[in-house]
Amino acid sequence: MTGEKPGRDATSVDVFPPLVAFMPHRPPMLLLDEMLVHTGDACVCTKTFRPGDPLVENGGVSSLVTIELFAQAAAAHFGYAGLIAGGESVSGALLGTRKIDLARDRYDVGQRIVIRAKQVFVIPPAAQFECTAEIDGATVAEGTINVAMGGPPPAGVLAP
Repeated sequence: MTGEKPGRDATSVDVFPPLVAFMPHRPPMLLLDEMLVHTGDACVCTKTFRPGDPLVENGGVSSLVTIELFAQAAAAHFGYAGLIAGGESVSGALLGTRKIDLARDRYDVGQRIVIRAKQVFVIPPAAQFECTAEIDGATVAEGTINVAMGGPPPAGVLAP
């Protein structure tokens, strides 16, 4: 799993399917590159911005894009949970964030960003995730996002 250490109840696969197999997002607005880890309440995804990617200007992208990366990680979590439960992915929406801390103004093209999203509660159709973004092991952003699911949550994703 590319050096990531799965947590308790982690999905045990060497390679996850392409994100389009279980997320409603499609290129060019599917910003995430891949999922590395999935558990019952969390996932880890990555993004490396490249020249020509949406939102890239002058060799980088505003760190405000982190909010969308967090939202897409939450969508990946729900989407993959639905896939392995035998269901379909459901659409959803970012409702907002109460707090987000950004340690930098921008990300440079070529930097690998690791996004961690942990579901802290869900009351259908809403859910909340605590998220972090890291570059080279250093936290560059953290915050909490609230999302709405467009349907019932996949089996097994309701937090205790």
